[in-house]
Amino acid sequence: MAVASLGYIVAKTRDLASWSAFATDVLGVMAAPSPRADVLLFRIDDRPFRIWVETGDTDAFVMPGWEFSTGDDMDAALERLRAGGHAVEILDVMSARTRHVSRLARSVDPQGHPFEMFHGRFLDYVPFASPSGVSGFVTGLNGEMGLGHVVLTAPRFEETYAFYKEILGFGDADFGRFYLAGGGPDDKGVGFAFMHAQNARHHSLALGELPESPNGAVHIMLEVNSIDDVGRAYDRARKHGAHISATLGKHVNDKMISFYVRSPSGFDIEYGCQGLQLDPANWVPTTSMAVSDWGHVWAHHKG
Repeated sequence: MAVASLGYIVAKTRDLASWSAFATDVLGVMAAPSPRADVLLFRIDDRPFRIWVETGDTDAFVMPGWEFSTGDDMDAALERLRAGGHAVEILDVMSARTRHVSRLARSVDPQGHPFEMFHGRFLDYVPFASPSGVSGFVTGLNGEMGLGHVVLTAPRFEETYAFYKEILGFGDADFGRFYLAGGGPDDKGVGFAFMHAQNARHHSLALGELPESPNGAVHIMLEVNSIDDVGRAYDRARKHGAHISATLGKHVNDKMISFYVRSPSGFDIEYGCQGLQLDPANWVPTTSMAVSDWGHVWAHHKG
């Protein structure tokens, strides 16, 4: 009765042309047919889309789309939302069809972040082919591992964490308190919760005890097949002139080897490989005392 995976994300931008070039030339994702002139769709596997970018009055992350394996699982989550006093909007059949799903609903978490919920995947049987030669993105055998993960800010940390665990059914993967200001006497650290859905990906959602982001999210993650795919994307990003938010590095908790690049919507995209996979039914949560084993020098840091 829990979320199965991160099905897709929705972003907005003032410049669709920049997103189109960034997505295909840097990320190596595949442009897909769009239902509207003001929307770009991008795919990374056999789903009709995983990234939806629409024209807006600002550049920002809009919301994730959380997938449920069955209609019963989705209904149980909707009931928990209503029982907890959270408003639920059931989208009509045409809205669901536009998202290429059978049923679609929308709600908001305690921090004010909107999200969609769906079940019933559509397939168009068009094979994925990267325009930049990426060998493939890791989404699972039948896409069950989802797009990747999303990291959201949560100043109301405990309430937001409890919502995702108790209402949407996420499990605990890892906790951390990271001293992002250098660990001095005035650095109280930032709490993080890394939460897994019902699939093998280490985390599909992470919450950071951070101030609200003007761009709606801290970052999303895309996982590719190999370190060569990561390295070539890093080269493409630099050649493209994209902002490198963090250099190549390896995280301690999910073992992801990755770099971070700024999207045209203002949020970062972690682009990595070799992420840790777990058994969600038997995983024992960890507590990490560092962010990275090596690398990941952030752009605002010196050195």
